[in-house]
Amino acid sequence: MTRTIFLSVTIASLSLFTSCSPKNSELQPKRTVIAGKVENMPENSTSLVVNFCDPLSEEFRFAQDLTTSGGSFCVAHDYVFAQNISIRYGHSFVNLYVAPGDSVFVTIDGSNFQQHPRDAVVFSGDHAEISEQLFRWTCYAYNRWPIPDFNHAAPPAEYVQSIKQYLRVIQDSIAAYAQHNEMNDFVKQWAFTDYKLIVANYLEYEDKASRWRVYTDSIFDVYNEQNFQSMYFNAHVGACMYALLSGKGMEELIEQNNYVATFHAVIKDLLEKAPEGAVRDMIIYRFAHKLLTEKPELYDSIQGWSAVFSQPVFHEKIKSFVSEKLAGAKKPVPVTGKTMKGVSYFDAKARQVTPLSEIEVLPYLCERYKNKALYIDVWATWCSPCLEEMKQAPTLHKYFAGKEVVFVNLCMESTVKSWLDRLDTFAIEGENYYLDRNATLMFMGTHNIRGFPTYLLIDKNGQLHSPVAKPSDTRVIQQINSLL
Repeated sequence: MTRTIFLSVTIASLSLFTSCSPKNSELQPKRTVIAGKVENMPENSTSLVVNFCDPLSEEFRFAQDLTTSGGSFCVAHDYVFAQNISIRYGHSFVNLYVAPGDSVFVTIDGSNFQQHPRDAVVFSGDHAEISEQLFRWTCYAYNRWPIPDFNHAAPPAEYVQSIKQYLRVIQDSIAAYAQHNEMNDFVKQWAFTDYKLIVANYLEYEDKASRWRVYTDSIFDVYNEQNFQSMYFNAHVGACMYALLSGKGMEELIEQNNYVATFHAVIKDLLEKAPEGAVRDMIIYRFAHKLLTEKPELYDSIQGWSAVFSQPVFHEKIKSFVSEKLAGAKKPVPVTGKTMKGVSYFDAKARQVTPLSEIEVLPYLCERYKNKALYIDVWATWCSPCLEEMKQAPTLHKYFAGKEVVFVNLCMESTVKSWLDRLDTFAIEGENYYLDRNATLMFMGTHNIRGFPTYLLIDKNGQLHSPVAKPSDTRVIQQINSLL
């Protein structure tokens, strides 16, 4: 029988924040529809991905093979917060604004999009004017100003002051842009918040004891729930969470797998430091999600969840996540029937690249390496963490030499030349495949791949297992062995 553990959180302690921060109306997910069409579609850009950018969803993106739909796409997603999201087509992104319950339509001129994206997109439906102004601003601003090389070892006050000085430059740039371009007050404020959070994602403050104070400084206005309107806010919430964990010995508790004590410490600390509201809920949600990914049974060992969150939707999302995890850490490899071109295989013995006919990647691999367990590394040639893990892979390969496991590397978001160069430079072993841009978008959208590196583990019966440890994680040997 599982011992029940009570959170050191009481209604009385939670109510300390109620008087100074009134509880907002209850948040509810609402069905939102994102649809559109690509006209004048080039032959080399036939895939499109809608990135949901939703911090409360396990579903990251939707992919559409435009050749099978006449260039059209349509997807529905339940949003809790109004926010910006992105559509990936070709090498570029369309940034737009959606609110829960919206129905939006985006028309893209494929022949003009890569060279002149801001003139190749038309928005209609809900919040079309905001989306248009927001998109034109992001086309102009993103990657225009390099992030300064802040002194991450400076004293906290000096560090924050250097950030404020840079953000004043950004504010002036927004004002100058607005003088010559259509930009209402809402988009002006959104643009500043968005860029501020982009800057925040480059901060790597060295003093662990001061990280929380720096990352929640008033310049970031962290507890303003309007911040959710920028897709970058979720990353900053994560940075705040890790800043919290880096203090008071919490990292040590996690390393010792002392999950319950860690949870108690985090909740207690947040009650003292953060006002009640959706932002504090999100920090707790991010932390709970982190722990429950590793140990979902922890959920039933703790009572008082509903008192932890001010908004019930966060608890509902946690319950749903845990339910899926406990239902089974494996699921069948999906067979969607969506085959794709643009996949190539590198024959190491013949030293040549062989284009494959239209395939559905994971079912193809299961059939090609039948009755074998598959450890799949999804990587890109420009991804430093990917390449660092590649250095650990030979040890893993050696350990499982002669056993019924195949190591497969799927290279994406890269050129063929850079792929072949990396194979030689890093002497990358295993079965190596390359996916071109269209195949990459379809694969990442179909299999909900968040980014690089991502690791997949498939057993001999074609079951996908999760979570999967990286090559440098000692747990990976146990995970693979359990399938053999």
